[in-house]
Amino acid sequence: MKKIIFLLMLLSGMHMVSLAAIVSGRITDEDGDPLAFAAVVVKGTSMGSTSNAQGYYTLDLPVGSYTLQAQFIGYRQESVAVKIAGDKPQTHNFTLSVQGYELKGVVVKSGGEDPAYRIIRNAIKRREFHLKQLQSFQTGIYVKGVFRNRKTPGSILGVKIDSADKKDMGLDTGGRGVLYLCEEVADYYTQGKQQKVVIKSVKESGNPNGVGLGSVPPVVNFYENIVEVLSVNSVGQGFLSPIASSALSGYTYKLEGEFEENGHTIYKIKVNPKRAFERCFVGEIFISDEDWAVHSTRLLLTAKQGLDVLDTLITTQQYIPLDKDLWVIKSQVIYPTINFLGFDISGSFVTVYNDQKVNAKIPDSIFNKRITVSYTWDATKKDSSFWLSTRPMTLETDEERNYVFQDSTAKVRNDPARIDSLRKRGNRVSVGDIFIGGITFNAKEYKRSFSISPVIFDINFNTVEGLNYSPKLSFAQRIDSANSLLVRGKLRYGFANTHFNAKGNIIYTHKNPRWPARNWSLNLSGGRYIAQLNNTQPVDELLNTYASLVQQDNYFKIYERWLAGVQFSGASGSGFYWLASALFEDRNPLSNTTNYSFVQKNNIAPYTSNVPAEFAADPMMRHRAMTFHAQLSYRPGATYTLYPTVKSMHSGNAPLFTVAYDKAVPNLFKSVTDYDKWRFSIEDDMGLNRLGLLEYNISAGGFMSNKNVQIPDMKHLQGNQYTLAAPYLESFQLAPYYRFSSVPKLYGELHLEYSLRGLFTNKLPLLRQAHVYMVLGTNTFYVNDQNYFTEAFVGLDNIGYKVLRFLRIDYVRGWDALKNSYSGFRIGVKSYGSKSAQAKDANAF
Repeated sequence: MKKIIFLLMLLSGMHMVSLAAIVSGRITDEDGDPLAFAAVVVKGTSMGSTSNAQGYYTLDLPVGSYTLQAQFIGYRQESVAVKIAGDKPQTHNFTLSVQGYELKGVVVKSGGEDPAYRIIRNAIKRREFHLKQLQSFQTGIYVKGVFRNRKTPGSILGVKIDSADKKDMGLDTGGRGVLYLCEEVADYYTQGKQQKVVIKSVKESGNPNGVGLGSVPPVVNFYENIVEVLSVNSVGQGFLSPIASSALSGYTYKLEGEFEENGHTIYKIKVNPKRAFERCFVGEIFISDEDWAVHSTRLLLTAKQGLDVLDTLITTQQYIPLDKDLWVIKSQVIYPTINFLGFDISGSFVTVYNDQKVNAKIPDSIFNKRITVSYTWDATKKDSSFWLSTRPMTLETDEERNYVFQDSTAKVRNDPARIDSLRKRGNRVSVGDIFIGGITFNAKEYKRSFSISPVIFDINFNTVEGLNYSPKLSFAQRIDSANSLLVRGKLRYGFANTHFNAKGNIIYTHKNPRWPARNWSLNLSGGRYIAQLNNTQPVDELLNTYASLVQQDNYFKIYERWLAGVQFSGASGSGFYWLASALFEDRNPLSNTTNYSFVQKNNIAPYTSNVPAEFAADPMMRHRAMTFHAQLSYRPGATYTLYPTVKSMHSGNAPLFTVAYDKAVPNLFKSVTDYDKWRFSIEDDMGLNRLGLLEYNISAGGFMSNKNVQIPDMKHLQGNQYTLAAPYLESFQLAPYYRFSSVPKLYGELHLEYSLRGLFTNKLPLLRQAHVYMVLGTNTFYVNDQNYFTEAFVGLDNIGYKVLRFLRIDYVRGWDALKNSYSGFRIGVKSYGSKSAQAKDANAF
């Protein structure tokens, strides 16, 4: 009998729990216009919802009595009592009136300080308290991201956009519509400096396996001194919070009024940067009296605040009080806009928070294994009924249409017959492919491919070979999801020296299908080909062709080698990279065979010898070399995103450490070279927030023994004698290619760049409007007082337009041990520090 009673009680309890009703309605202003993304909360709890762009909201409530509150920034909060007795749906609309603001007893004397400063000072004093009071925080999150196109150009770079193109993009005949749509349901955890996002479901329009918006910030925290809203700005810096510790140095404040809400006095404060082009927000921040907490925000960023890619970026937030001195975020919306190439695109990233828990115990397992974002195994497999029951806001009409359209077109796009038809079309060869694009043939299902490089980049000129043609061939075979084979060949014929060369590589690669960052490859190489005497291979062949034919400068000093090599390299997937190789070479010196050029210089010998002047008294003779190379790199602090089927690695913020060792073995295969050399390097890029970015590459090395060191084995600088810049952070922009070549027992090398990112140029009218940034630095090589080279440079970076900001111009001055001075301008493509690393041995290729 007891069991029966218990079962009846259990069933009754389950019935009561299952009783819940959907409360829905619309939130509008007094004119009947919808209030987009207004918050609806259950008073005294963290339960709630958010309206959509048309003002409609839905909320699931269990049996009970509640007070619903609708709030929107700049409007009076409205409340309604709701009683849920069964599962019958209820409708409750809200009409919000514009919030009236008072300035009670405020008198600002001429030249006096605005009362907003007192409020902001109190908020700054309490900033760290509110930042640290959440020792742990967990919340449920719903995110919806959508990009809409408001205008479509008639053509892009001369290519016409017709009605069919617009239809393929899901746009109407006017070129308007949804370009991207995604929804996510997740749990967010933070404790101290640790964060974790568990994505339980994701729906990406048109992509059934899409993984959505895992990188969108769950909470933009204005209690942090430096705020990063979206990581889409090419500058990569954060922005100063209006209540940061140093905010008074960057902002001006004005109290616009106050109002009462739930027993709290809320101050509306207008914030503006003190100076144009400061990395500060514009807009309004609402502060609660006594606890001095953020009540809500409406803050804007534009090009004047340092945006490069985007035109505007608005962040709105609404907080609710859970307890005394304890406010938690209820909703957040980020609005990006961009106008580019005639497209006018606006977006919104809506985040709704539910079931917030403050300082509750979080299981230790949540933060283990350095996985910062993880997806449940079925995150991409939830059906439409799940989303109908879970989604806290109703979709808009064009969003519903987009899901239907994209799902149907995805089936067409993924149809095997269509894919195979596109493959066959891509295999057709045009004249443009032969000369500019290159030729590629793909087999069925793209399991095999064969490609030939374009002719235009394979025809060059140098003084040894004259006009030469060097096509590159490759064959790729995908064996299975983990293994692949790549066969590469390089052919080369010099018309002046009538030499035909060819070499090839066979590369077998294994990648863990569930962890692609964990991989290894075996590379076999062999043949006869040319190589530069400077082992850093500093001279680009296309630049050398121009310099030789037009300026009669032949910096391309080469030798010919028979080679056979094997290389094994790999990555652990956790920050370790390794490489080991063995290389045999039969090295043969070469001489100039032509003096041809487009111009003549005073009827004298137009070209220097193929032997660098520094080695004219002791040129390289034919010899054999057998060398072994080992290298290990490590960057600590790797983190991971665990997708439903793949584990993806993100490099840590620590420096990259690399150690390398080379051994030349004499008498093996008649090798004459005999030396041991080592190298250790540290490289990193350090974000300094508002102060810019510091990048460095520091190395030391030397020869432990040097019984027989040939020119290709010496320590050479990666120099540059062209106006086009050599790779930054590894080259010397003015150094001659062989003047500092040596066999030192010990040397040091430093490449240092400091990018101010607007820290100085935002004070200069023309530069700040162009978003051009200053960069300073040095490249230094030191052996001793008789052998060193150093150069310093100052440049302008970030030159271009929006996403096309890639140019950089430097003025460089250099000095060496012989009191020579160097100077020149260098034009190049900017390269911000990369957190990736992969060991490689260029000599084996």
